[in-house]
Amino acid sequence: FGAVLALQPASAAERARGQCYTPSAIEAEQAIRFLTDVMIVSTTCQDTIYAEFRLRNRDPILAYQKAMMAHFHGAPGFDRWNTVIANQAAQKRAGTPSTVVCQQATDLMKQASALDPPKFRAQVDRAVSIVGQNRTLFWVDLQVVRRSVTAPIQLADQRNSSS
Repeated sequence: FGAVLALQPASAAERARGQCYTPSAIEAEQAIRFLTDVMIVSTTCQDTIYAEFRLRNRDPILAYQKAMMAHFHGAPGFDRWNTVIANQAAQKRAGTPSTVVCQQATDLMKQASALDPPKFRAQVDRAVSIVGQNRTLFWVDLQVVRRSVTAPIQLADQRNSSS
């Protein structure tokens, strides 16, 4: 993958609430998280990659959204969850200059530009098969320690790589 998969065990709170995920919900969640990261970066960078990705992948996106609506027992539950993950994705980049965000997300955006519906589905399937059902994927970019840049950019790199 152009983007790196960060793995995190399902939270104890999710397990305690009984938020058991079916295989289709697991796959759908990962697809929506990828879509959300592309949305945040595309908005920050003021480009058209997110809009083009949505148009090109309309059918799988709708299917993934429907799977998550079923998981959350309707559109209101899905909308609340989707808002939370969008806010988390935006917060991860808060305070980082947009030029740095855009530079760091080059691989993610190239990847989004290249994914058509079969490739998008295949990528999500591969990612889910790698991590299994008890983990959450976060689609993040690699962070390279850059010593030759200013301290604010190094701090932005560090903030952008933490979860």
